[in-house]
Amino acid sequence: MSEPDHYLALGVDRDASIEEVHEAWRFAVQAFHPDRFTDPRLRDKADHMAQRVNAAWQVLGDSDRRARYDRDRAESPPRREPRERQLPCPACASLSTISDQAGQAISVRCPACAQEFTAIVGAHLLGRPNLTMRFLAGRYRLDLADARGRHVSVSVRKLPAELALSDGETVSIVFRPNGHSVRYIVVHGAVTDIGWKIA
Repeated sequence: MSEPDHYLALGVDRDASIEEVHEAWRFAVQAFHPDRFTDPRLRDKADHMAQRVNAAWQVLGDSDRRARYDRDRAESPPRREPRERQLPCPACASLSTISDQAGQAISVRCPACAQEFTAIVGAHLLGRPNLTMRFLAGRYRLDLADARGRHVSVSVRKLPAELALSDGETVSIVFRPNGHSVRYIVVHGAVTDIGWKIA
């Protein structure tokens, strides 16, 4: 089993200063503290993430250990495994784990309820969501690009106030079973995926 990527765990560059590494670790420890979550599944996931970022800090926060870690990684570069994405079913909210599709739309069958739904998986957001038709029934337009540079726009009636999407983020869009409206937007971060239900 290959050694974990501590830089990826903290979301910092290879040449990040000790101050940047420490700041990223403090943020992640607060964000993934298990006591912040009441759902047992989310608490377990947060506990796993907290262990991961703490392990990263133990290595990258010590200059000697970091130098050894960098030297070992340079001698044996890590294998790139296809990324897996977790998407919630629009009918029952059970998670489906699928390979990243680099922005392509695919059909997914929920392992729990067998409901089929469509999802755009691993697209890149172009700019921020745009509010259109402000004075009537406002809708947000999300402009997405796949790995080949093809663009598609998705329209949603409402975005959660907590969801602050920015240019370049990797996202997946889960559509309702009817295929016409968005049910979830999932933001894929360096450490974890966060899904937002669209009312």
